[in-house]
Amino acid sequence: MTSTFQDGLNTNAVIRPNLAEGFTEILGADTVKAVPLDLAPGAIRQFRPDLVVAVGSIVPDASDLRGLRRAADGVGAELALWLTDDPYEFDYAFKAELTADIIFSNDSWAVHHYRHGNVHHLPLAASRTRHFRALVPVAEREHVVFFCGVAYPNRVALIRRADALLSRHPVAILGADWPSDIRCAANRRLSPAEMADHAAGARLTLNIGRDLDIANRRFALPPATPGPRTFEVALAGSAQLYFATGLEICDLFEPGREILLVDGVADIARAIEQALDDPAAIQAVAARAQARALREHTYAQRAARILALCRSTAAMERVSERPRLAVAGR
Repeated sequence: MTSTFQDGLNTNAVIRPNLAEGFTEILGADTVKAVPLDLAPGAIRQFRPDLVVAVGSIVPDASDLRGLRRAADGVGAELALWLTDDPYEFDYAFKAELTADIIFSNDSWAVHHYRHGNVHHLPLAASRTRHFRALVPVAEREHVVFFCGVAYPNRVALIRRADALLSRHPVAILGADWPSDIRCAANRRLSPAEMADHAAGARLTLNIGRDLDIANRRFALPPATPGPRTFEVALAGSAQLYFATGLEICDLFEPGREILLVDGVADIARAIEQALDDPAAIQAVAARAQARALREHTYAQRAARILALCRSTAAMERVSERPRLAVAGR
């Protein structure tokens, strides 16, 4: 596995070591090799893997996907791309269609619009090592509500409407580019570890999706699959208030038992009231969500899915049951 573009440009580089962790859990460290994109062709020629997995965005023009393709062909390896920014960058899907033997998309609706014979839906996930936290009793948690993210317009609109409500409670609404008129928000970025710690220390965590297209004019695809924060927060042990824009969340977590769906400020207010009056009920939601994430939504499960689908292709039918992998730098 390697990256699809240079590490210096990648704001989601942590996905690669998370997936590498998943492959290592299944295959063992001796069969998994990690290199950045610029070193990948040489590493492939030396390591001679059966499968090369490249993860990330394919927008940057400087990415040498052709060099990756040539190196994989040179050793008879199958090349898989896991695109993690669908549908926001779908106008660049043609690069993957021209390069990959098999494509994985993080978004279920985007899958239907690829012109390629071997495309599969693979949601993002959470890392057992980086995101799991022991459950803290809800009544002892520092914050009533936590949220961290860039202040995209849809997020600003919701938090602004909820500002008066949230400002009455101990909350942590963090991230970047929050307007100064929103009293409950502060501009502070968190590392993945800090994010997990904050979620574990909050009775409720808001989950408000992204609304910012980079290159999505051709089909203007709406996102269908929840992003990685959904799985990360669940693994950290916080009950989520998920701002529902589609029904796919119901396939991943059970509404009312593993996740709480909200549609506006009134729903947030009711959830806060429950979190204060009945912390045991919120604790149960958090515990069930964490158990579900451990069973179904870690990167080990995603790695297993990649291996199963790659082994089902003609290229993988001729290789070992324990393929070697070229994996991106940590």
